[in-house]
Amino acid sequence: MSIFSRLFSSKITVDALKKALKNKEFVFYYQPEFNLKTGEILGVEALMRWESNKRGIVPPNEFIPVLEQSGLINDFTEFLLKQTLSDLRKIHDAGFKNTKLAVNLSVVQLKETNIVDKIQDALQSAYINSTFLECEITESKGIDRELLDSDVFKRLQDLNVSISIDDFGTGYSSFDYLRTLNIKKLKIDQDFVQGIFENPKNQTLLSSMIQLGHDLGFPVLAEGIETTEQKNWLEEHGCDMGQGYWFSRPLPLDQLLDFMQKKSKKD
Repeated sequence: MSIFSRLFSSKITVDALKKALKNKEFVFYYQPEFNLKTGEILGVEALMRWESNKRGIVPPNEFIPVLEQSGLINDFTEFLLKQTLSDLRKIHDAGFKNTKLAVNLSVVQLKETNIVDKIQDALQSAYINSTFLECEITESKGIDRELLDSDVFKRLQDLNVSISIDDFGTGYSSFDYLRTLNIKKLKIDQDFVQGIFENPKNQTLLSSMIQLGHDLGFPVLAEGIETTEQKNWLEEHGCDMGQGYWFSRPLPLDQLLDFMQKKSKKD
């Protein structure tokens, strides 16, 4: 199928996305990441939503492919970085100075010739130290050898920007990434977490992934925690961090700040 056929079949046009970007219809929600033992909020993950005037809320899996296929993703990357880091500045200014920000960058975005320059510019514009930014790579999407062999990841490392693997365990290249990249965190895919008590194999796999992360020297985060039982099992088996509806749903910035303020008072 040609690129134009895919764009047409998606029913989301490039013009519609350009107008949405101009009209500021793309917004960001933030889901906190917690220390499982202490309950401390260690960071937030930026999750994008398209609040279309005509379509309502459009999930990213519907419009991101169109952005990538059309090349509009290059313009979008700059907006994403500047907006989320500007929001992180507001989080820090509200008193939560140690909070980190995780943004998901696709393979297409990482292949942009000036992606590292865009990241550096956005950090400087928001007066954010690079150690507070974490770039998530979705393991299931597959990073090709060309990208692995490029200097992008070395430049990010030199900039002190962290790299984490998202949806770990769902793809086929996990070990190649761990061997090649300077990974700082593993995020275990929610399918394993939500199936802890449904399939004994999930428990074995989860324990192995947690141990693997620790043996390699970095923390492990479990996604999609929805019950107390899941949270307790993960904590008992040494998982460091958690994220999911049991803690908090993704929140717009104002609600996130309110949530963090209330939690800090309780703690």
